[in-house]
Amino acid sequence: MNIFEAYLENLIKRVKLDSRFIAVCTAGSSITNELDKFSDLDIVLITENHVTFSPEEMKQFADQIGNLLVGFTGEHVGENRLLICLYNSPLLHVDLKFIQIQDFRNRVENPKVIFDRFHKIPELYQNTEAVWPNLNFQWMEDRFWVWIHYAATKLGRGEYFEAIDFLSFLRGNVLGPMFHLKYEKNPRGVRKLEFLLSEMDLNNLKRTLPIYDFDSIFESILASVQLYCELRDSLAIDLKKHEIAQRESVTYLKSLKQ
Repeated sequence: MNIFEAYLENLIKRVKLDSRFIAVCTAGSSITNELDKFSDLDIVLITENHVTFSPEEMKQFADQIGNLLVGFTGEHVGENRLLICLYNSPLLHVDLKFIQIQDFRNRVENPKVIFDRFHKIPELYQNTEAVWPNLNFQWMEDRFWVWIHYAATKLGRGEYFEAIDFLSFLRGNVLGPMFHLKYEKNPRGVRKLEFLLSEMDLNNLKRTLPIYDFDSIFESILASVQLYCELRDSLAIDLKKHEIAQRESVTYLKSLKQ
């Protein structure tokens, strides 16, 4: 029995004794059978309607499953029903999401059912559809050239850390999701792009990774612009391009080297 199986066995034992829970599902990598020794466990704990857990109650429940070192709620990712846990003996990262069954109808994927007290989940899956949020290309285009100008101003001022950090933001929120769509995958930031992209695409994305150096950051911003335009033009249709903003922001960037 591996560490995931052992944890899930303890979890299900505890859930069976707690009538507030009606089902347990595993999400993330377990759906596609891609769990490996570096994975965390994503678990959905489905309750009856109107059953809620305070942060302290969530921690108390998590502590019953194993040797909980620390747990905190997921407001930083916009999800206060999520408890992010680190267990010891063995060391294991587990995300526990506490959700009422009425809210589970709106979901981005169909997690694997590992416990279903009243056999409600298969019917729910049959009657509702999991929908991953679409990328809004116009939302990106409306902001991208402002972002490029912002990165350029920080480079010009010598705020290299801020410029580097902002390039990371662009990869995670724009370039990475667009690459996922190019390969017909759900847009999940930059997750597992190393295993998905062609050698050419991977090399192009690497060009957006600078070191702490003016010329390196400058070239990475330009590479981000080029990559965005290529992905935008191949993926987006009926887009209102901000061509003047594009021209002016890129011209400003290039003026920094004159």
